[in-house]
Amino acid sequence: MDFSGILEFFEQLEASGGWFYDFLSYFVAVGLVFLFIIYLLRLWRGEINWLGQKIEDPNIPELSLKEREELESQISKLIQENELLLKQVNKKDRMIQKLNKEINEIKKLYIELDEKYADETYTMSQIMYTAEEVAAALVDEENFLVNKDDIYDNVLDYLINTLRDYREKNPRIVIHIPHPEKEDVLVHYAHSGGHSHRIKEYEPPIYGSAAGRAWRNNEVYYIPDVEDSQAEYDRKMNSSKQYRSILSVPLSIGQDKSTCIGVLSLTGKPVDAYEKIEIERVVLFSKLLYPLILMDINRKGVIQDGFGSEKSKT
Repeated sequence: MDFSGILEFFEQLEASGGWFYDFLSYFVAVGLVFLFIIYLLRLWRGEINWLGQKIEDPNIPELSLKEREELESQISKLIQENELLLKQVNKKDRMIQKLNKEINEIKKLYIELDEKYADETYTMSQIMYTAEEVAAALVDEENFLVNKDDIYDNVLDYLINTLRDYREKNPRIVIHIPHPEKEDVLVHYAHSGGHSHRIKEYEPPIYGSAAGRAWRNNEVYYIPDVEDSQAEYDRKMNSSKQYRSILSVPLSIGQDKSTCIGVLSLTGKPVDAYEKIEIERVVLFSKLLYPLILMDINRKGVIQDGFGSEKSKT
């Protein structure tokens, strides 16, 4: 920046007699006096202290305190509202958890009902197949005599198919009828697959076996565990049994003992293998097989007058 012009201007003013400097000195003096008067006036009013520092209005702290209290009140209110919202959120969360639990229970129930429906539908199909086999055998006796073993294999397999988890339970069925010559034992009539040929040789005693008890009392007899010493079960010597449960169902019409023509026995590999509904299915199948077995027994003349001996059931 070039100051030469400014210096020349002041030199000209000085050369003209110095009136400018006199004016400037008076102007500065008047300004200082004016500022001093303002200082004294503000000091008198209490707006500043001796050092010229501004003094705050005494009312301002009260207003600030009031505002602070209001702010604290608002903060406290917000905290309370937040806690209330948290409680509502927790309540809603518990409701959601409860609803989810109910939904899961409903889903589980639906799955169970769906499985039960599928199970019952399949069971009905097996019952229908059995009824058809029995009806066909009754109509065509000659064909029944020729294919007797295959027919019983089919109908007993239909029964096994209705049992839950039958592959794990490894169910095996045998049907016994009164012995034509002995009053104290029953004799083999038919059996399902899985049995050895020795099953035909076994003759369950009327007293001391599960089949014998079902025959005597004309009642379903279920042993959840054949190793239970209280159960009436024939504990054969050197037996290589592969089951722990046994169910014996009399082949009869209702509660009339005189109509009992035999016993259907079902074994299961695990302890307490069969549920109530499965036992009911076995009873149902025994009723379906009754006319077919009765026809064959009457043809053979195994049971006099077509029914069981009262003497053997006392």
